[in-house]
Amino acid sequence: MTGSASFIFAIVLAVGAFAFRRGGPPEKYAAAIIVSWIAADALYHLLMGPSGFNSVDPVHVVLDGAELVAIVWLALRANRFWPLWAAAAQLICVSGHLAAFIEPGGMRRAYWAMTQLPQYIQLIALILGALAHARRQRRIGPYRSWRLA
Repeated sequence: MTGSASFIFAIVLAVGAFAFRRGGPPEKYAAAIIVSWIAADALYHLLMGPSGFNSVDPVHVVLDGAELVAIVWLALRANRFWPLWAAAAQLICVSGHLAAFIEPGGMRRAYWAMTQLPQYIQLIALILGALAHARRQRRIGPYRSWRLA
């Protein structure tokens, strides 16, 4: 793992630990989803080398698609607003794969940005969500984490 990849992995682990400590069940699920995705991605690159963003990587399409399904599931069930931000960010990521597949020429920088930057939106949403949960719990006490069926 390169120095910058190690730094990003450390940030993801720190945000995940923060969400587990201060968040409720939705924040813990999101942390597990995001940390698992990053760990799977790191393992993939450890085995297969770095991405060149010159063409669509089918493994990333599967990983990002699985994360999209998991985050959307969470957003639809959690009694929180922030998972919608995380789901929207992941939708941008998956759309980046589709855009690169449809128009492969000249897409390298845009493909990188659309598939790599949304994770930071997700991490910010997770931190804000865990903080909001902790603040709300102090203010009103325990409350429902999930929407009623």
